[in-house]
Amino acid sequence: MSSLYAEAGALATGAESDGSSLMDTALLYDNVGLLQVVALAASAIAFVAWFHRVRVNAEVFDPRGHRFKRGWAIGSWFTPVVALWFPRQIAGDIWQASARPDASGVRPQLPQTLLTLWWAAFWASNVTGRIGSRYLDSASAKYADGYQEAVGWLLASDLLSVAAAVLAVLVVRRLTAMQEERFAVSAAPAYGVHGGTVWG
Repeated sequence: MSSLYAEAGALATGAESDGSSLMDTALLYDNVGLLQVVALAASAIAFVAWFHRVRVNAEVFDPRGHRFKRGWAIGSWFTPVVALWFPRQIAGDIWQASARPDASGVRPQLPQTLLTLWWAAFWASNVTGRIGSRYLDSASAKYADGYQEAVGWLLASDLLSVAAAVLAVLVVRRLTAMQEERFAVSAAPAYGVHGGTVWG
């Protein structure tokens, strides 16, 4: 994408170029984009399946601490409008329900900064990608200024997508660890194990 942006910039500034290099770079980007779509689809399926699983688990920890029924853990991602905020609210409920109660049985209020950063990066990537696609649809390689602007938006979207993916991995790791700890602690008495820690 950065190469495509540079090629468009070269044309926009009048640098010596016949445009063929720009077309070659654009074709390469399109081919890579197809692979990206396939990888994204596979990742999305795995993520939504995991999301539903941790939502079901969270209901075991706190049956009354959820604003939406468990089916929304899947449906909210595919429902127009509510997809803007339902998944984030569901994630917050899961996060809080998975918190380990203290010695008195009170579940502490956990900060949700990681969830907020992930959700913000996810939607920022979507928004910039849509803007870039619209610019690209109306631009032409013959008008390099507009083409470069479109590529700039798409480059920003790609960078935000990487950030969102990294944050999503951190969310998955943290939430999975929280739930594994809860299950381990709840199972410990059945095996005669005493003590409150799971990880060293």
